[in-house]
Amino acid sequence: MKFTLCKLKPKGPLHLGEKEGWLEGTATIIHSDTLFSAFCHAYQLLYEDLPELLKEFEENSPPFLISSAFPYWRDVFFFPFPKNQLPKDNELAKIKFVDKSGFEKLLQGERLEKIIKEIKTIPATEEPFFPWELIDIPRVGLGRLDNRPGERFFYFGQVIYSEDAGLFFLIKFQKEEIRPKFEATMYLLADEGIGGDRSSGKGLFEKPIFEEIEIETPTDADGVISLSLYYPKEEKELMGIKNAFYDLIERKGYLFSPYCSSLRRRSIRMFVEGSVFPSSPEKIIGTLVSVEPEIFKLHKVYRYGYLFGLPCKREG
Repeated sequence: MKFTLCKLKPKGPLHLGEKEGWLEGTATIIHSDTLFSAFCHAYQLLYEDLPELLKEFEENSPPFLISSAFPYWRDVFFFPFPKNQLPKDNELAKIKFVDKSGFEKLLQGERLEKIIKEIKTIPATEEPFFPWELIDIPRVGLGRLDNRPGERFFYFGQVIYSEDAGLFFLIKFQKEEIRPKFEATMYLLADEGIGGDRSSGKGLFEKPIFEEIEIETPTDADGVISLSLYYPKEEKELMGIKNAFYDLIERKGYLFSPYCSSLRRRSIRMFVEGSVFPSSPEKIIGTLVSVEPEIFKLHKVYRYGYLFGLPCKREG
């Protein structure tokens, strides 16, 4: 299967919060809902037809689908470790990402234990390897009235990718005419930034690089693996869920709007990247989820929950 790949090389530190008020730590990847939200804000700065674009997603005819953004190191792209792999070895159970060749083998139903010596993983099994560094920066909050430091001492988490590393995500263009606008928006987004503390220069990227990638998938697949966060559109999408392999993540936070930024969005739970379902990508689709609080009436606020799925074999 062929897709468009977008490489994002950070210019400096990133703070990728999982929830509001979570300053001490940071995620190391950009979830698909965060990426889509940032894309929409940048798109609105360039074009006037954001409502029309969102309407296509609302009507279940999205012009494009995106995955979450995963790490790359040099010329190696890392993908989420499939949840249907259940290693008995404690060290293998710690693996979060596998390289493209290993990922393709796991999609074919091979077991991790048999191919572990042939592939690269994060973390590595033989010696510690991460293409990033996590740093906690000490900070002190200032009083709003007198601008004096108070007792609010805290640590601010940030992730710094190494010089030859960064993030990438996949795009599936379902309407080719959106491609020029998509690429232009990503160029702007690189300067606008993603994540927290952007006013201090965090979350910026070099000019995005677009290229094509082909992922080998099985022809006799009996499941689908998600490369994005996923929120089911209908209850029938969850048929057979007892035979699925998945984790859930709670997504919440403050809405970001030109009209308001102090209201909390409704929290929802979503399936994480790497979840494996006993179905095909055509049968589970996902949707946009309306998450604006009841008090907010000026416009809709969405969380991106469309599935970016690949065929796979559930059992080795």
